[in-house]
Amino acid sequence: MKIQIDAELLVNFIAGVLGEDSEVVVHDLSNINASLVAISNGHLSGRQVGAPATDLALRMVQEYRQSDGVSYKLNYRSKTHRGVLLRSSTLIINGEDGEPTAMLCINTDDKRLLDLQESIRKLLPNEPEQTHQESLSMSVDDVGQDILQSVLEQYPIAPARMSAEEKSQVVKDLEQRGLFSIRGFVAKTAHILEISEPTLYRYLKNG
Repeated sequence: MKIQIDAELLVNFIAGVLGEDSEVVVHDLSNINASLVAISNGHLSGRQVGAPATDLALRMVQEYRQSDGVSYKLNYRSKTHRGVLLRSSTLIINGEDGEPTAMLCINTDDKRLLDLQESIRKLLPNEPEQTHQESLSMSVDDVGQDILQSVLEQYPIAPARMSAEEKSQVVKDLEQRGLFSIRGFVAKTAHILEISEPTLYRYLKNG
């Protein structure tokens, strides 16, 4: 059964149920540069309507399109631009053609619960890991830079000293993370890896 619901009504309803420590967001994936179209309790991340899609959102869409993967991710760690760790869950919403068109995200600050952890430990049996998997960025360029940095950090040598095989793998990793759906990052990546844009596209084609 398919249903339609106003995004602002949805986020306000869920946030009202969960309380002020949970931010609820809807992203429109047709415009990743300003995908955030509805938000409640935005004080947690500092974001507003018009903020870009996150690095995890881009990666989830890529993985979903390339496989029969799960359309949601539960209880992972995200990090705000101020460095605050949140507990987050994201659901991909498909359009009538089966393509991802939107995302519903819930980001919760567990600090008040964690401050009482010793007395309420049984209420948190499945505490998420402390390392974050998502950055709640303020601009789409920040999203791209976060993706670039996280991938390049996995390699012990500078890009200029990488072999062609290593550079090809970097390009494939970045494609998997959805970087090249952000305008301008093909050229930026080619510059950092000291290769031409045609070479980068050849790596993608051969992947």
